[in-house]
Amino acid sequence: MLIPFLVFWVLIFLGYEDLGMKGVGIAVLVWSVLLVACVGSGLSPYYFVAIQSAIDIVLVLIVFGGDITLR
Repeated sequence: MLIPFLVFWVLIFLGYEDLGMKGVGIAVLVWSVLLVACVGSGLSPYYFVAIQSAIDIVLVLIVFGGDITLR
């Protein structure tokens, strides 16, 4: 469960130039809101991990989008 968490913060660090300050702020805000919503609603932590993995996929496509070919 720690891998998507670490990947998220590494992608934020690596993608700072691509995302800019506003993009990093929005990504962290979305992540924080989802964390609070999952904890506040009493959902299993696995739901948060699944949602966080989807955010990681979007960040990978934004940060490495030019280097990844989708066929």
